[in-house]
Amino acid sequence: KAKHGDCKVPKKQGKLGTWVGHQRAFYKKNKLSPDRVDRLNSIGFRWTLREVAPTVPWKTRFNELVQYKAKHGDCKVPKKQGKLGTWVGHQRAFYKKNKLSPDRVDRLNSIGFRWTLREVAPTVPWKTRFNELVQYKAKHGDC
Repeated sequence: KAKHGDCKVPKKQGKLGTWVGHQRAFYKKNKLSPDRVDRLNSIGFRWTLREVAPTVPWKTRFNELVQYKAKHGDCKVPKKQGKLGTWVGHQRAFYKKNKLSPDRVDRLNSIGFRWTLREVAPTVPWKTRFNELVQYKAKHGDC
């Protein structure tokens, strides 16, 4: 820290980098003693290397989605649309895992939110497809 001004030792820094990575992993698994945590904290050790973006309230992103729909006519925000696109993708993922509160589901439904983007093709009976295959073989000689 004295030489570089921080404790962000890269993994490629050899044994020290490996050791630092292990300390972070032990800490994350709650397997680092309080004494060691305190000692590392005392020198300004950073437990995560990624900067965590400030959390935007759900209601704020929802309101952005309402504005998006007013402008574009739907709630199909592309993922590449930035933070709103990412948020929309997360809502679908949470819904799929049954981890989105009923209130939020209701609010999204109220603005015409679509939970899946792909159109589901109607199911064709197996026998129908088999008969098509038989006809294909008769016409082309193989299948």
